[in-house]
Amino acid sequence: MLAEAPTFGRDTFKLFDRVVESPHSICFYVDSWDEAVRQKNDYIYNGSRITDIRRTLPEMDNAKAKVQTAVNAEIKRRIEQFQGGAKLKHQSPHEWVPNASFVNCYDGGSESVGYHSDQLTYVGPRAVIGSLSLGVAREFRVRKVVARDDSSSADEKVQKSSDTARADAEGQIAIHLPHNSLLVMHAAMQEEWKHSIAPAQAIDPHPVAGNKRINITYRHYKENLHPRYTPRCKCNVPTVLRCVQRKKENRGRYMWMCHTSYSPGQEGCSFFQWAEFDDDGEPPWAKKIAKEGGDEIVSEKSCKEKAEGLY
Repeated sequence: MLAEAPTFGRDTFKLFDRVVESPHSICFYVDSWDEAVRQKNDYIYNGSRITDIRRTLPEMDNAKAKVQTAVNAEIKRRIEQFQGGAKLKHQSPHEWVPNASFVNCYDGGSESVGYHSDQLTYVGPRAVIGSLSLGVAREFRVRKVVARDDSSSADEKVQKSSDTARADAEGQIAIHLPHNSLLVMHAAMQEEWKHSIAPAQAIDPHPVAGNKRINITYRHYKENLHPRYTPRCKCNVPTVLRCVQRKKENRGRYMWMCHTSYSPGQEGCSFFQWAEFDDDGEPPWAKKIAKEGGDEIVSEKSCKEKAEGLY
């Protein structure tokens, strides 16, 4: 991975009408060249396509087998010990099988990533992510997302007290991630928490990686969330799946939205549609896809017709 890292790119996207560049480098890997072609042609991230998609390296494959075993054991343990023996609503009952990974490189203490939740569009609700850290140790921070009370208060003291209480509830947990450690982001992590890698003023160099941290985030991409099935916005671009985090009345609901505006030079549209999933996290069209065969190759026109007919 150290040999590959210098060839990674940096994402550029719009944030508050400004074009910004990610403060670390990144690369996307999938398990076959056929899937790489599909990703380049069909999948959308932050309103645009990724052009540099690579096949999973043999070393990543070897690690993936161990990560898969460890993550599935942790999922089982968590359900038994912390969830009363029952999976969460929308959590998949199936074995977690990673088939794609984003690899992040943090070259030195100044490289970082701000608080965020990972995108759910292709992994679905209650997604599980296995995050493998290699190289120099860095601090992984998480904080709980606490819903806001939308009722406006004319009393400034009451509002300030509410803001303080919410900040205390959100808190901040710092987790030290040394070389060769595995962090499991369980179901509900992306819906209820945000995470970050903060800049570090001082770090202890790794004997091989030096000041670099390589982070492989293994994910399971669902076939029934391929862009040919999900809703398209008025820009005729596949939409992004988000979860309501801040508003109390709709907290935990999922929605399809336009995200073209994140792409430099694009304005986007106002498309919005509530997303529906069954208890196992499957979309409304999943059964029909399974019946017809989800891996079929169809034309762009029939893809659009199928998506419109299934939703």
